[in-house]
Amino acid sequence: MDRRQFVQHGVTLAGVAAVSRFNSGEFFEPKTMLPDPPAPITETEREQRREKAQRLMKQLGFSAMLIEPGANMTYFAGIEWGRSERLFAFILPETGKPVVISPAFEQQRAEDQVNGRFDIRVWQEDQNPEVLVADTLRDLGLSAGRLAIDPSARSFISTELALARPGMQFGTAAVIINQCRGVKSAHEIEIMRFANQITLQAYREGFKTLKAGMTQAELTRNFATEMTKLGYEGGVFALFGESSAYPHGLPKPRTLAENQVVLVDGGLTVLGYQSDMTRTVVFGTPAPEAQKVFDVVHEAQRQALAFAAPGKRCGEVDAAARKVITDAGYGPDYRTFTHRLGHGIGLEGHEWPYLVRGSQVIIEPGMTFSDEPGIYQYGKFGIRLEDIMAITETGSEMLTPPQKSLSPALV
Repeated sequence: MDRRQFVQHGVTLAGVAAVSRFNSGEFFEPKTMLPDPPAPITETEREQRREKAQRLMKQLGFSAMLIEPGANMTYFAGIEWGRSERLFAFILPETGKPVVISPAFEQQRAEDQVNGRFDIRVWQEDQNPEVLVADTLRDLGLSAGRLAIDPSARSFISTELALARPGMQFGTAAVIINQCRGVKSAHEIEIMRFANQITLQAYREGFKTLKAGMTQAELTRNFATEMTKLGYEGGVFALFGESSAYPHGLPKPRTLAENQVVLVDGGLTVLGYQSDMTRTVVFGTPAPEAQKVFDVVHEAQRQALAFAAPGKRCGEVDAAARKVITDAGYGPDYRTFTHRLGHGIGLEGHEWPYLVRGSQVIIEPGMTFSDEPGIYQYGKFGIRLEDIMAITETGSEMLTPPQKSLSPALV
């Protein structure tokens, strides 16, 4: 999720119970073993991504695309680099070999990651890196064309580029990046499935540690420990009782009491890809109202999954889930279901596209979303259920089996 940063710790797993697909509203029995960890993304796959981006650039009238460090650079170039005040950039021309712009004192480190795949041009501390970008485009014969800029890039980059070359034309690379990253390959979905399976296993173990008097912080640490035991580092936030009525909680510390609602939301990273999962349970005996709300939220999640398919609009999927909650008396609109149904997910926890009211984005096979309806009653409790669904050629499937009960033993 974009409010958390999760770093991959390892890929070794053995003897871990598996979970299987939830396909178009049907439950399947879990297998006895998880599959082997998936293989990393290959350079051949990244080449295919760059070629797709180049085709889109031609269609949209761009001569080159500039990418800053982050998920977009990882996706297209396989380069992991932190952002700083010193410009480090990846330039993908409409045709030909990409170029990396690097501080001169970082050249050796850049060469280690580039490994001969791209050209590298460097700038010294007393030079203007944006001038180097402009000169690079000129040398590639692209100075008269339009430059598509990473939508996540910091504003000073386009400002400095405009000062370096006043006649340069700019545009956002959002459409290019969304069309590439928003539609996952079978390999990407395999990695994401595995990441969510690991997350579910960690959750199952973490919920075994519930005890009266424990704090939310203690439970959070327990879940992180279970992820580490499985070979990965991740994180969650945990909400007890009234705190669960606030989707991201309250700052006041809470301790766990009998028959309280417990909401846990979090995930981990496998080969750069994020998982995201929410489970809500009751520590003890569920009150009739809690069971009623759980059943409504569970049905809303199921209806959204059953409705989501290629050709549908993202806003329509949100509406399918919201109708269930409204029809049950918890509407209208955002009265208790206070947020959108879901977000895209992949290299980032929250990414395009979004399952939100009014979105006209057409759903395509390979898109992946969180399916996370919730009902939040301030002063009482909140219940949210969240799993990741992938769009197939004919419908949609869950990457993990959704929760069936408020029992911590049955998540």
